[in-house]
Amino acid sequence: MIRASKTRFPALAVLLALTCLALAPQALWAETEVYGGLGIGYSTFQVDSIDFEGSAFANRQFLGFTWGDYVGVEAGFIDFGTVDDRIANQPGQQSLNNGIETWGYNLSVVGRYPLNQELHAIAKLGMIRWDSEATLEPFPLPAKVDGDDILWGVGLDFRGSGRVHVRVEGEFVNIEFADSWWVLTASVIYAFPLGQ
Repeated sequence: MIRASKTRFPALAVLLALTCLALAPQALWAETEVYGGLGIGYSTFQVDSIDFEGSAFANRQFLGFTWGDYVGVEAGFIDFGTVDDRIANQPGQQSLNNGIETWGYNLSVVGRYPLNQELHAIAKLGMIRWDSEATLEPFPLPAKVDGDDILWGVGLDFRGSGRVHVRVEGEFVNIEFADSWWVLTASVIYAFPLGQ
């Protein structure tokens, strides 16, 4: 039986983000940048208890802002796709095809470190509110579950000289029922400088 985490962290993450904004010096507000992006990639996860492992096409949309060179906040939606695998049934019986579809909304604090004028290393830590639906075939038995869990990741952001830049990142999602779950994406971002 899959159990979802009952802890509610998104409100705490929003409060933390608003507090950081309120304390930011005016000089940093002058360097604020608002951006939006679209990304595609690959997600994979593993559930050892049922010997399940699979991968799927993933996509994401997100909005965020940075102030100064080092700190930002980002909110988005991730569709992890539908992961399929065959799992063992009772000895001597036919195995079952198990499909798990998952999506979620996330809010993260993003740290940046400029490697040079065009390339930034990034790291993020936040929470994801996820929903998952599993179906066993040939039996139409969908099982829906949801929860709040930690999301963290690292990546590289190539900014170039204009408002369009490209980000490649890998993220690990600490979803309770999975032993390992990560997603790798490449995103195109358009930024709007503010206060300049």
